[in-house]
Amino acid sequence: MTSFRAVSALAVALTAPWLGVATAHAQAFAQLDRVPVVASPTCAGSVSADAQVTPVQVDGKVEDGVRVAIFYDAGIYDGSCSLTVTVDWKNLDTGASGSTDLTAVSRIDGHYGFIGYANTTFGTGSGTVTVTLSSHPGAEMRITSPSA
Repeated sequence: MTSFRAVSALAVALTAPWLGVATAHAQAFAQLDRVPVVASPTCAGSVSADAQVTPVQVDGKVEDGVRVAIFYDAGIYDGSCSLTVTVDWKNLDTGASGSTDLTAVSRIDGHYGFIGYANTTFGTGSGTVTVTLSSHPGAEMRITSPSA
């Protein structure tokens, strides 16, 4: 019985340090909450955003990438209000980076209903990617694209 107690004590001693360790996992999706914006003197409203891992085609082959979308609601839906947001991204593992402007128009479509949506994709490669938007100063979305 003494050897059983010794083996049990050893098992507990070896397992105990790992009980509090959280499992790391990649985040394939991130969001930024709705914030107020003023697109022009007559067009205010709010905008939210999301980013997700997605395959993109680059030079005829599929690579890891990120899709970024913005959702703009001006409260005016005749197409006269639009919001342009600068989207910056950086792959923290490779150092690759990029930027583009993304414009959403607040309008009602007869088929789809409210549309104040715009999206773009970036060929970021695999790794951890941060995405920032000019509409959300100081905030970032961080997602991880799996390794190939």
